[in-house]
Amino acid sequence: MVSLDKKTRRKQKIEIMIIENADDKLISFSKGCTGIYKKISELSTLCGGEILLIIFSPASKPYSFHHPTIEFVAKHFSNASQHLEDTTDALVESCLYKILVTSKTY
Repeated sequence: MVSLDKKTRRKQKIEIMIIENADDKLISFSKGCTGIYKKISELSTLCGGEILLIIFSPASKPYSFHHPTIEFVAKHFSNASQHLEDTTDALVESCLYKILVTSKTY
């Protein structure tokens, strides 16, 4: 017979607020990225979508997830957004360049 005396922490609502502790902030960021990468990967696999995700860490380091390749998705995005202002395209291009040159891709 299973004992009903065991007290467990069930899924609880937590208040969303800024994390002050630097170590806790990095841990939360890492766990959040892992979850987001998993969901994006599943979405890409199930729907065949072309995905480019850029996340900046609390230390302003960019991390990215892309499928199939970052160049393919960026080119596809650039072609679809030709009606946007030039400043928007320049911002996207500078972010993509920074990612291609300085960061690890997952």
